[in-house]
Amino acid sequence: MITFHASYFDGKSSKASPATVAFTGTSLYVRLDHSTVSFSAPVRDCVIMPPLGNTSRTITLPDGAQIETGDLAAVAGLERYAGRNLAMRLVSALETRWKAVAAALAGLVIFLWAFYSIGIPFLAKKIAYSVPSPIAETVSRQTVKLLDQQLMRPTELPEKKRDELHRIFIRLAKSKDQGIDYRLEFRKSPHLGPNAIALPSGIIVVTDELVQLSENSRELEGVLLHEMAHVEQRHGLRSVIQNAGAFVIVSILVGDVTSITSLAASLPTLLAQSGYSREFERAADKSAALSFIQKGWSTKPMQDMLVRIAEDAPRFPGQSVLSTHPMTEERVRYLQEIEKAAAKGRSDGRS
Repeated sequence: MITFHASYFDGKSSKASPATVAFTGTSLYVRLDHSTVSFSAPVRDCVIMPPLGNTSRTITLPDGAQIETGDLAAVAGLERYAGRNLAMRLVSALETRWKAVAAALAGLVIFLWAFYSIGIPFLAKKIAYSVPSPIAETVSRQTVKLLDQQLMRPTELPEKKRDELHRIFIRLAKSKDQGIDYRLEFRKSPHLGPNAIALPSGIIVVTDELVQLSENSRELEGVLLHEMAHVEQRHGLRSVIQNAGAFVIVSILVGDVTSITSLAASLPTLLAQSGYSREFERAADKSAALSFIQKGWSTKPMQDMLVRIAEDAPRFPGQSVLSTHPMTEERVRYLQEIEKAAAKGRSDGRS
């Protein structure tokens, strides 16, 4: 039998009466200490409020009266016998053990870190590859429109130079994924300076300043291959979706795919001002470098172009921070490593 002292409230006034409560297995017997009044109530008809830390426990009787006690052990025993509040008893037990709380907090931190660093990029990639072409086209066209309004002007390149680059571009596009409608556009941008921007649908915008900075067509071919890799690997959409956060990702996953179009306003700033992540830049560099190596070319033109863009960056307020040191040095080293690895592979293959 479980016995404990409690305060009894009849539900009609705020007055508390001292009482002794006994549990015999099926019913609660309540006896008021300063009175001859006593009564019983079936436990199945009583409501035992869940535990909350070390605060007093309350039991509501069938007639609306309540008993309140600080004897937590007695009420916990009553709950066990009656089979009540199993889940909340477990929560309360965990809350009163600092090691369990610390472990739960550490688990939450690890989960949030894993979701942010692994889960969101994984989901963003899946979503980006499943975005319908019309949505990608809408996002790209809105982005071009915003770029023209905010950062770019009509091109001033000679027609002969544009025709030359179009021929190179068409040749490269034919060797790429035929499911992508690659298009080359030129703009002048005193704000961005030497730059190229790849948009989700396959539109690639090259600035006059970039063309003028180049010293030969092979340097520009490296830039175009790099930008095509961004398109193929959906880096633009993935960046926008990742930056939008979990709420937008969940919205898209439950079917609101068109919500991606509302993110188009952030794409110009993301691509022109912040650039891609180091991971995406390395992936695009690798794709372009391997294309050069397969043709028997050195990646030196790509390296030279990166260095020249970084050196020219201070003259343009909107130049991508990813085109400046130290990332330029890192990217140059990466291109050199790819070329050395390819040369070693060829050497090992001949031996």
